[in-house]
Amino acid sequence: MSLEREQTDMEKIRCCEQIVEELQEKNRKPVCPLRFSREPFGITDSHLGGIPYLPHDQSYPIGADGQTLWLCAQINFSQMPRMDEFPDSGILQIFLSEFNYDGGFGLYSETDGTIQRQWRLLYYPSVDETVTEEECRGKMPCPWEDGPEWRTPEIPLKMIFLPAEQEKPNYWNCRFDALFASTLERRLPGADPEAYMPYRLRDETGEERELLNRIRKQIEIGGCKIGGYPRYTQDDPRLYGKECGKPLEEWDTLLFQLDDDTFTFPAGDIGEMDLDLNGGTLNFMIRREDLKNRDFSKVLADWACS
Repeated sequence: MSLEREQTDMEKIRCCEQIVEELQEKNRKPVCPLRFSREPFGITDSHLGGIPYLPHDQSYPIGADGQTLWLCAQINFSQMPRMDEFPDSGILQIFLSEFNYDGGFGLYSETDGTIQRQWRLLYYPSVDETVTEEECRGKMPCPWEDGPEWRTPEIPLKMIFLPAEQEKPNYWNCRFDALFASTLERRLPGADPEAYMPYRLRDETGEERELLNRIRKQIEIGGCKIGGYPRYTQDDPRLYGKECGKPLEEWDTLLFQLDDDTFTFPAGDIGEMDLDLNGGTLNFMIRREDLKNRDFSKVLADWACS
């Protein structure tokens, strides 16, 4: 008789609990959770949507085919808690197409999610405080207020950085299954990982159900953030590196994430406002070396909804 059949459902669930605890404790990453507010902000502040900071000699970015791009996020790193490998100064901007350009904010225009044609990232290592909002507004092809209806976010919001902390891996991470399997192998050599996975286990009693639900909640980590582990509404795109001919598993650092599930993962005093991601997540991954070198030209972007 196999080891799996010798164990009861509760024994398997408790073993699963121990494995999850161990792999999460040993694989933490620094993260800065984000909140958003409707309060006013300046042109060099961190914010979602609205008017981007543009140096005096910088024109407004457009898509490869002349399509107007819209500011999704502006991050002033000098306002963010210090985290290893992330800049401690400068401004990073993420520009996207409006949703209906390709049904995915410009991210669906290429099969390779690292090609920036209908979306772009810009990084300014230093900030010129003499730049004015009026100057930047004048460079926009169209005022934010007159733009298309479906952009993310719905309205401009101030970005607020919470204290940096350590985040545990979640179930959506492409390495979760491998981490789980290797941890199980050390505990029960030869055991089948599928028989112990949190979403494969059976629960027949109230006690089993309560424990299993607690484990599943423990690995459902999301939210709006910089760093930590990405939450993917569908599959982690790093699982499909062969399709684009790149080892996408090398994209190991979460640069920025917007999570539209603000009910489960509160995002501040934005009330009923929708981040306009159709209940999904928007993720930008970067390779650690590229981040160290302040090279934002090869970021892996993904948006998906359920």
